[in-house]
Amino acid sequence: MIKLHVTTHSGDDDIIEVDVYDAKGLEEKRNNNEIESITIGNISYSRIDLKTVKPIKEELAELEDN
Repeated sequence: MIKLHVTTHSGDDDIIEVDVYDAKGLEEKRNNNEIESITIGNISYSRIDLKTVKPIKEELAELEDN
C-alpha cells in the first residue's frame, strides 16, 4: 500500500492509501477536459478541484527498502 497526500483547491487535505500509484496516468486524467471526476482510493474528486497528489516520503522509503 502507498499513502498519498491529496490537497484540493476547496481546502480538503486527505491521506489516502492505494495499492498502486501511477503518477503519469493520473496526470493524463487531470489534463483531460472530458473527465469530470477522478477517484483516488475510495474518494472521488472533481478533476478541476485537485491541487496536489504526492506520495508520502516515508512510504517511498519503505518501498525502496523492500
